[in-house]
Amino acid sequence: MLLTNIWYIAEWSENVTDKPVKARMLGRDFVLFRDPDGRAHCLSNTCCHRGASLSQGKCQEDGTVSCPFHGWRFNAEGRCTTIPSAANPAGDIPAAAKVDSYPTQEKHGFIWVFLGDRPEEAHPLFDMPENTDPAWRKVTFTDTWKANIHWMKMVDLDQVHIHIVHGIPLNEENPSRPSAHSVETLENGFRTHIVSRPPPRGGSWAQLRQERAEVNSYLTFYVPGFTLYGKVEIAKGFSNVFYSMSTPIDEENTKLYLIAFRNFMLEPDKDKDHLDRNLRNVYQDKAIAEGHFPKRAPDVPEWPVINVDREDLLMQTYWQLMRQLRAKGWQIDRLALDELDRKGDPRVIASPGRRADPANWVYRAVPRVAAGQ
Repeated sequence: MLLTNIWYIAEWSENVTDKPVKARMLGRDFVLFRDPDGRAHCLSNTCCHRGASLSQGKCQEDGTVSCPFHGWRFNAEGRCTTIPSAANPAGDIPAAAKVDSYPTQEKHGFIWVFLGDRPEEAHPLFDMPENTDPAWRKVTFTDTWKANIHWMKMVDLDQVHIHIVHGIPLNEENPSRPSAHSVETLENGFRTHIVSRPPPRGGSWAQLRQERAEVNSYLTFYVPGFTLYGKVEIAKGFSNVFYSMSTPIDEENTKLYLIAFRNFMLEPDKDKDHLDRNLRNVYQDKAIAEGHFPKRAPDVPEWPVINVDREDLLMQTYWQLMRQLRAKGWQIDRLALDELDRKGDPRVIASPGRRADPANWVYRAVPRVAAGQ
């Protein structure tokens, strides 16, 4: 189950410099490049002429990216501006000499790409105040999971697994039971606040916390980047904050982008311990998600089948949101697309340009589930 019309992370900003970069998202390929002013752009990676990979081309001084096969140049809007072999290279441009161009934003150290044709309906990007606040220090991490994006989010949002998988008791009376909590709907996701009273654990962070003190955990799911924001109090005034962002490579593989902040023990030599503490949970979650069956999430988002009061409250909210996005007509029809791929009928993610100029596209758009279903 893959969804269009959402902002996804395509790459870390620092990894896109003076050469085109290939990115695979939603089972399709894209090319990222910068113009001479440093602005990042994203196009469909497949040249409309003979199907070459634009990411194998070059960034040109005029702000275009050139195809490695015949040198056709495409600007930030996806239109071909030059055909070197033509009698009039800048004038003899067929109407169909264009590829899809997608809106981009550079924020929080990432290049965000809107993969869809209705940017006016996009869920807005979230703020990350810790990223520019000197009171916080961060560590970063990237990984690829052999799991679909929804199984990745399931291990993010689930509460009971914190004790079962990570060995972190939620409460002394029943270490596996979450405390009572509710869910608040946001314009770009939902959030909750959970209070627990776990027994104190060892390690340097334990020195900051009073024995049997309440621990406040704030969790927010943002649709952009399929992001889980978490803020966990280590002690009064001291917190571990993380942003776990996910980009679907395809139906069965997902890219993880993690940023973790702390406002205590700010010395650089504490970074490794900070990252290791977060990665301990990440790798345990990864093993669970990669072992799930089926490998692809259900095509119709009715999951899980069995719900258990507090345990599944967040997941019920998540799947309800997925059903709302499906009803908008944003879900890729994967069965139809699989058949098209087998037949060698290449399809691309529809861009906003197709609504403004629907004619003369070499490659048609990926099929989507009809709105309202």
